[in-house]
Amino acid sequence: MLKKERKIPIKILKLEALLRRLPANHVRRKYIEEELARSYSGYRGEQALDYYVAQIPGKDHLIFQDLRLPFSKDYFFQIDLLLLTQRHFLILEAKNIAGTIFIDQNQLVRTIDDAKASYPNPIHQAENQQYHFGNLIQNHTNLILPNTSFVVMTNSNSIIKPNPDYRAVAQKVIGPPVIRPRVSRFYSEYQKDIIEKKELQKLSRQLIKMHTPSDPHIIEQFQIEKNEILPGVFCEECEQRTIIRLQRRWRCTQCGKVDDIRFIHALVDYCLLMGPSITNQQCRSFLQLTSSSISSKLLRSLHLPYTGEYKNRAYHLSIKELQKWL
Repeated sequence: MLKKERKIPIKILKLEALLRRLPANHVRRKYIEEELARSYSGYRGEQALDYYVAQIPGKDHLIFQDLRLPFSKDYFFQIDLLLLTQRHFLILEAKNIAGTIFIDQNQLVRTIDDAKASYPNPIHQAENQQYHFGNLIQNHTNLILPNTSFVVMTNSNSIIKPNPDYRAVAQKVIGPPVIRPRVSRFYSEYQKDIIEKKELQKLSRQLIKMHTPSDPHIIEQFQIEKNEILPGVFCEECEQRTIIRLQRRWRCTQCGKVDDIRFIHALVDYCLLMGPSITNQQCRSFLQLTSSSISSKLLRSLHLPYTGEYKNRAYHLSIKELQKWL
């Protein structure tokens, strides 16, 4: 049973918005594009898990995709895919890395065309997730569940090089087609229920409540000043900031297309990059409107919650709520 579904990470949405609203010759554009490519690669690798996990027989396991949980006040651990039952739990960690892969105790080394790159040991990463999640269950139920984890190399162009001095590679690192038999084998080893079904459902609700998606401050991460973010409303056809407000309609000055909801896409970008609060004056500037009365009317038309009155009023933006208008 799918309890938590994977969604496109907010980081990817923010990186895309940032690239849309930076000048083409911006000095940091290359680094942002590289970060977006890495983020998409990781996301696609995680999606590959979902397809193969759906093939695992049995309906008594709870499936959590992309779960980020706290292990202390200010620190979190992230699980790509969690399978939780009354008898055990199992963690799958996705790695979408192409090339020849060699793993030792200290690192993963990827080789492509004689070029080498090193990454943290993913087996340790998955085992750390096991440790933290086991502690979390014990803290909430006072029970210890049998558990294991696998690192799934989801890229079809990856070749795992054996390491006879590090047996964990053969035991823990697998390809997606091996997910079903490995999980089924682990399930067969533990048949005794440890957590009651009612307690498991309660734990499931607690996990979803504790889930805290990563929400990085992208413009701060790349040291972008707010005044470098390009304002305006993009035309879907021209892909340029050429839509303006004319006679109560939004019209592209380049192709003539009328689109009365594209300004909402601009507000989504504002929320992703600038933050979830916007004033009338900020809205007027970002949408490049001719008067504050127009921006005020547009904000009110979206029925946004707000705090303050008159010139001090700030409207609260939500990606989820804005997307309902699209």
